[in-house]
Amino acid sequence: MLGTEPDIIANYVETGRVKLIFWPVLNHGDPSVYSTLTAECMGQQDPELFWVVHEYLFENQADLWRADRDYYVNTAVSLGADQTQFEACYDGPDGIATVLELDNIRRQRSIFSQPIFDINGEIFVGAQPYDDFAAIFDALP
Repeated sequence: MLGTEPDIIANYVETGRVKLIFWPVLNHGDPSVYSTLTAECMGQQDPELFWVVHEYLFENQADLWRADRDYYVNTAVSLGADQTQFEACYDGPDGIATVLELDNIRRQRSIFSQPIFDINGEIFVGAQPYDDFAAIFDALP
């Protein structure tokens, strides 16, 4: 998705035509849970930080299998999060509850893999070329 995401953001999100919403898919055990928790906690500080860490963690997926709490805290702080606020979210009950609830909602909709795209209720499975997204978005009212 990172291949098409910048163009979608530039041409549709930044122009206000499309709203991009990320839903977690917790299908890789602890790496999925704690990466998503990290993004959630950063996003609570600043929505822009969510996308910064989202991109960073996506690009560094191989590191996540060995990642521990310190890895996520250090990553968050290095990318601009306030450490005290981040740790309160990461270690507290609310951040993880939000992540698990989002995952539960996704599962109730029978979405078990990624990437999945829900565009106005229509589900698209798998990575799509930018031109396919553009055609869909351009056809929206």
